[in-house]
Amino acid sequence: MVRDTVNGFEVGVPVGWRYGVPANQSVSFIALRQKGTEADVPRENYNINILHRKEQDLDKTFKEFLLSVGEAEDFKVIEQGDTTINERRYKYLIEKHKNKHSGESMHNYVLLANKQGKVLILTMVTTSENFPQFKPLFDKVASSLRY
Repeated sequence: MVRDTVNGFEVGVPVGWRYGVPANQSVSFIALRQKGTEADVPRENYNINILHRKEQDLDKTFKEFLLSVGEAEDFKVIEQGDTTINERRYKYLIEKHKNKHSGESMHNYVLLANKQGKVLILTMVTTSENFPQFKPLFDKVASSLRY
């Protein structure tokens, strides 16, 4: 488990993944899958972003989030709903879109919580082709989250 005492969250990191805070601080935390073989091209990663909003209602926060991400090319919601992880309510979303740089079809698995205006967004990413293989691992990462 990695603990961020400043932002008040903990999350598990799979064995062999590299993690930290990017130098540009575009997100609060990032974990990246490393190469398994020389031919391997890792696309899998996840990040946590903390945003401060006046809005404290999770449902309204989630609607605003959907509007902001729905502008991606070929954006399609595959699944969405509510879940509880370690006694905290989250909204979740699994979506598919086209990567604007590589043109690859990507899947994002996103969890969102709002703790009195402090919004945590966990985004787990892989290619659409690899999503069925990595979803169980992403579920495990999600279930480790404490906020």
